[in-house]
Amino acid sequence: MKMKKRIIALLLAVLLAVGLTSCKDVLKGIVHKVTGTSDEVQEEDTTRWADATADPLIIQGIADSSAKFAAATADGCLYAVFNGIWSRSTDYFTAPSGNLSIMACGTAEGTQKFKVALWKKVDGGAEYVPDSTYYIHTDGTNYRCTVSGLDPAAQYRVTISYDSSRYYLYGLMKVEGVG
Repeated sequence: MKMKKRIIALLLAVLLAVGLTSCKDVLKGIVHKVTGTSDEVQEEDTTRWADATADPLIIQGIADSSAKFAAATADGCLYAVFNGIWSRSTDYFTAPSGNLSIMACGTAEGTQKFKVALWKKVDGGAEYVPDSTYYIHTDGTNYRCTVSGLDPAAQYRVTISYDSSRYYLYGLMKVEGVG
């Protein structure tokens, strides 16, 4: 009989603890709603946007500017045009100064942005260059971003990508500081 009472007392204590914990959560939710606060941590938006620029974007060395994708180098710059793409990569190049300035503009029907990112050539393929992704609005305005801290002896390529499989991206790009 004593054992039975102990088990019942233990079960009641567990039920009371669970009930109080639930009440605490409910009360906490009410307090947060009334005060407009929260215990949840908001994720920080780490999207890196290229800056709008009034500098003209002039493309050199490309014979057919209506090509789906065409690229050429001239005067220490890599130029590219893209018409109706989702994603493309340039050929490899070097960055002798360790810095690249990328200027681009684009238009699209769907998503309102595209991204440019650097990839470094490594044995067996390519490796993403950390902190090299910049987003560019597809409003036809010229945008500029700078990627620094690159290895002058390494080879890099720029990838242009558009996160849509329904619409296409049209635009221009100039990469300054190419060797």
